[in-house]
Order: sequence, then C-alpha cells, then structure tokens
Amino acid sequence: MQLLSTVIAVAAAAFVLALVVGMTVRAIRAERGQRMRAAFSPLMSSFEVHQELHTGQRGLQDSIIESIQVAEVRPSRTDADPERD
Repeated sequence: MQLLSTVIAVAAAAFVLALVVGMTVRAIRAERGQRMRAAFSPLMSSFEVHQELHTGQRGLQDSIIESIQVAEVRPSRTDADPERD
C-alpha cells in the first residue's frame, strides 16, 4: 500500500512539474504584453471544458462564436444602413 501511494505522489509531482515547465516555456516564447495570456490560456481552456462537461452549458468561446455568427446574419442597428444614407 505504501508503494502505491508513493507512485501516485511521484506521478502527481511529475504532472505538476510538466505543467509548470510548459507554462514557463509558453510565457518565455510569447510576445511582450501577451505572456500571461499565453502561459495560462491552456489551463483556462481546460477549466472551461471541465465546466462545460460538468454543467452541460456552453462555454464562453462557444457563446462568442455563436453571437458573431448571429451578428453576421442579422446586423444590428449600429451597423451601416445603406437605406438611411
């Protein structure tokens, strides 16, 4: 039983280390001013997918894509109106 808990602890530590190394590499390679977003975007994306699966609701990215598609089909009042000009 002791061996199993040690293996699990080592696997968890390796996973956390891989996350930290990956986020650090992404932050270093990103453009200046975009480092935090580049480093944390995969983690936030995984949280969003977890929330979608857990709650059954659409995530933010899907909602934004849908609203853009609706806006392209049905323009809003603030869009240029050729009949008014």
